[in-house]
Amino acid sequence: MSLANELLACRSCGQVHPDAKAVTLPDGRVVGSYSHEYRAYTEAKWVLTKLPVTVNKRRKSTPQISRREYILSVGQRRGEAAMHELAANVRELWKASK
Repeated sequence: MSLANELLACRSCGQVHPDAKAVTLPDGRVVGSYSHEYRAYTEAKWVLTKLPVTVNKRRKSTPQISRREYILSVGQRRGEAAMHELAANVRELWKASK
C-alpha cells in the first residue's frame, strides 16, 4: 500500500473510498477525510460553532444543550479519555480563533 493510500484509508474498514481526500488541519498536518484526526477536528469545530456556551431554556429555537453538557455526555458515552480529547480540541480551536 502506498503512502497516499495509507493516508486516505478508512479507519473502520481499511479501504480507500472513492470520495476520500487529503485534508489539511489548522495545525498543518495532512490527514485523510476518513481518519480519526479529521473526525475529532470536525466534531470540535461543530461544538465550537453550533452549540451555545449557555442554554436559554425559554427559547425553543436555540439548541437545548450547551457545549459543557455535550462534552460531559461524550464522557458518559465514550469514556473519560474521549471527553478530555474533545475538550482539548475545542480549547485549541478556540485559542486559534482568537
